[in-house]
Amino acid sequence: MKKHLTLLAAALLLSLSAFAQADKAKYYIEGQLATPTKTGQPWKLYNIRSQGISFTDNDTIYGHDTDKGVQLVFDHAATTHPQGFGCGMKFYRWQNNSGRWQVDSEVEDAQAAFSQQKVMSIMLVLDCSSSIGSSDFVKLKNAAKQFIDVIIDKSSDGNVHIGIVGFNSMRNTRTFDLRPLTKDSRKEMFQFIDTLQLNNRTAFYYAINKGLDNIKSYVAKLKISKDKKYDGNYVIAFTDGYDNDSFDPKIGKAAEGTEHRYFQHVNQRILKEKIGGAPIESYVLAIRGNDVDRNNTEFERVLSSLSHNASGDKFYSLQNFDKLQAAFEEIGTNLINKWQSIYCYIPRGYDGRVRWTIECGDVARKFFMGVNGSIGKLWYPNIEGRSCAMLGIGLDMTFPVTDLISVGGYVELNTTRGVGFAFTPTVAFSFPNNSAIMLGIGYRGTDHFESNGFLMRAAYKMTNPWYITATYSVGRGNTFMVGVGYTIFGRKTE
Repeated sequence: MKKHLTLLAAALLLSLSAFAQADKAKYYIEGQLATPTKTGQPWKLYNIRSQGISFTDNDTIYGHDTDKGVQLVFDHAATTHPQGFGCGMKFYRWQNNSGRWQVDSEVEDAQAAFSQQKVMSIMLVLDCSSSIGSSDFVKLKNAAKQFIDVIIDKSSDGNVHIGIVGFNSMRNTRTFDLRPLTKDSRKEMFQFIDTLQLNNRTAFYYAINKGLDNIKSYVAKLKISKDKKYDGNYVIAFTDGYDNDSFDPKIGKAAEGTEHRYFQHVNQRILKEKIGGAPIESYVLAIRGNDVDRNNTEFERVLSSLSHNASGDKFYSLQNFDKLQAAFEEIGTNLINKWQSIYCYIPRGYDGRVRWTIECGDVARKFFMGVNGSIGKLWYPNIEGRSCAMLGIGLDMTFPVTDLISVGGYVELNTTRGVGFAFTPTVAFSFPNNSAIMLGIGYRGTDHFESNGFLMRAAYKMTNPWYITATYSVGRGNTFMVGVGYTIFGRKTE
């Protein structure tokens, strides 16, 4: 019996490689790699394609040598994977002889990181008009602070430059000039936000124009090292009403609608002007204040026309101030994703197809193997007083069928008065948080057929590598056992 179980386990282990193929991945980057033929030439990745991952369109990406191998960088990276790039990306080579992908575990996992080679400017434009009200004004201030915290969480080295314009009337408009975002400047920004006060009037266009002027003059004096690149200008503006105070002798006075000159002036700057060689992207958040009719569609049309970014208009029409912080956080997260780069590594001297895949959280698409130990009791219902303790050690294996379901089996050796065994086919139901339930119906017996019976088994795989089991069998002898297992393959990758 031991020999048979050993052969069964070996056969299941050998089949593991058939299920570790990257061609089943939903999130990947793939390309054809060419090593340089002459000294000094770069490595080259071409015929690039991807699924579930986006980045700056490039027909060819060139790599350079590092201590981790040849590094390739995919710029402006984002993914639709629910867990993002948090657990890294596995590297696979295409094996021509076997016609499948083979993971290379010796290569550093690809990682996405906030690009430290890029420099960008952000201007927050915040409405401080009296129509907001004191309690909602606190919510606006907290939302602006949270936006800054979202950004600094990913970059606190000064590559991101942030300024703030707090406005109501033109005369009362205050500006916190752009400066590098660091832990120290964060405190200064928070202090400035805390000092903003409510007042009458709304000089929205004037505030945006002033913010763009501030970026322009600041970037003109900005010194950027050769290993960095100026990447973008961003305006994140909030208002709760129409502009009713902006005026410039050369432009005219602001008024409702998109045909007026002050609106057109600001709109054209956002659409066409470049600062530091980079375009301007704007996000507009709006809540209908007391002076805006709820059925006034012109309000949203005017403000949405001032919202432009690379992926299309980004206008947030919010129902109340309770939604404001989430909107600011979303914009901050979108910008962080936009500035991410994927750093991939490949071994030196390799030519051929390569692929990087995101596998974290894809529980149902992974082979699962776990070992467990259990303890319980064997008793004979028809023989009074005849019972004994029972110990077992087992092996669980399941293979993915769909995103939610895996199938496999469980084998066990146990001991009572003699050597026993158990086997159950298993179905596993996986959950998004990486936990799973395994259910099986099978057979338990001994070499002498003393306790053979019909076996039912259940197991719960937790979000960590551990899982718990329970088995019950009926037949010539009844058994009940509980156990604890540990996941060897298929556990969550942090």
